[in-house]
Amino acid sequence: MYRIGICDDEIEFCTEIEGFVQEYAEKEEITVETEIFTSGEVLFETINNGNTFELLFLDIELGGINGVEVGHRLREKVENEAMQIVYVSSKESYAMQLFQIRPFDFLTKPVNMEKISKVMSEYKRLFIDRNMFFSFQVGKSTYRISENEILYFQCEGKKIHIVTTKDNKEFYGKMADVEKQISMNKFCVVHKSYIVNINYVSEFCPDEVVMCNEIRIPISQSMRKRVREKILEWNIQGRE
Repeated sequence: MYRIGICDDEIEFCTEIEGFVQEYAEKEEITVETEIFTSGEVLFETINNGNTFELLFLDIELGGINGVEVGHRLREKVENEAMQIVYVSSKESYAMQLFQIRPFDFLTKPVNMEKISKVMSEYKRLFIDRNMFFSFQVGKSTYRISENEILYFQCEGKKIHIVTTKDNKEFYGKMADVEKQISMNKFCVVHKSYIVNINYVSEFCPDEVVMCNEIRIPISQSMRKRVREKILEWNIQGRE
């Protein structure tokens, strides 16, 4: 699932972009969740509190702090480089001001379905089709890991461990939220405390899976039928 933020001080404009995004997502069979903001202050506070987005449509001419200032705060104070920002404005004279924010794109008003589709298609090409990423928050910083590098997720209390092909990461969160974000054609829930990347399962047993790093992960009894079906489906389709 991809979280997309839309910020403009005109609610009608936000709703219009939301409609275009949802229409594109439905057509391309992408799961998105949109959230609308009508002020830069509320948007920044939301992100600063850990509720981040993969893609953000951000108007420049906002009341209070404008879109340029919001962008600077996101990059410098929150240190969020993962979020892709698409600036929207009725003027084309902001290019130099936006350079240091490293925006994904710039759209001039009025915005239509063709413009949104072009942005969404480019985002899909670069970040969805090419390589899926898992994003997580540590403090005020956002990190992204390629799904292709993740062996498995392990939950210990409120802490989630991410075991990758390179090293291990950890953050505070819930497995239910992890499951909502990852690509379930690659991953499989085998236990309430484990989600594994099927591409890295070297052996499947009735009560456990053996990962390529020789770690044995238990399969809960309630999950065994579903895991068996998932492994069978994966073997038929081939590795993604």
